Amino acid sequence: MARARRNKIRSVPIKDLNIKEQNVIEFAKTAWSKTQKEFFFPPLDVPNFIFDYSNLEGFYIDPHDKWKITMNLANTPIFIEDQDYINYFYAISLHEVSHYQIIPYDGLINANLLKAAMIYVNENFAPIVVNIFADFVIDVKLHKKNPDLISWELIKTYAHLLNKSKNILSEFSKFLFRCYEKLLDIKIAEDDLLSSVESVANKVVTVVKKNFEDETLWED
Repeated sequence: MARARRNKIRSVPIKDLNIKEQNVIEFAKTAWSKTQKEFFFPPLDVPNFIFDYSNLEGFYIDPHDKWKITMNLANTPIFIEDQDYINYFYAISLHEVSHYQIIPYDGLINANLLKAAMIYVNENFAPIVVNIFADFVIDVKLHKKNPDLISWELIKTYAHLLNKSKNILSEFSKFLFRCYEKLLDIKIAEDDLLSSVESVANKVVTVVKKNFEDETLWED
């Protein structure tokens, strides 16, 4: 899920990376190449592949670095098979590139979406609302084309976050995953673990399902 960065990232020089970290970067590069081919090689720079263990944020578009994709690989789930790393990064890369290809696509659409969001929330929350809506639209579309891959990535991400948080997810994280369960008709969490966000998830999913297919209605 893409996020706009506010704080400066700390990148570890390649020479200071251990063998495992170097291998993970190679897996991410392989996935990126596969993503470029999938989208017929859009004119995008290769992402910044970093390891910043002080930052929980993983994958985002940085408006302070020419809107370039940054992939912080420090908090990647641990896999046994190399191909699982590639598949995971492929799903993530598809999502990030879709922010350029689908929504918000360009600055004008992004500005219009922000303006629409600010009818209901202040300027601090508007970018969050727009980003969540864009994430849902993108992942629904990606899931239609790659259902097994996108479902698998979400389940692995959920399990990873649950493990790192010692089984205590934030209400916001619960909300996101419950929405994905409803939007994609998949099972991510065990019964009742996301029940506290059922009401708000229902309301948001109803809105997204109504508008996501027709981009002329996104601002509504």
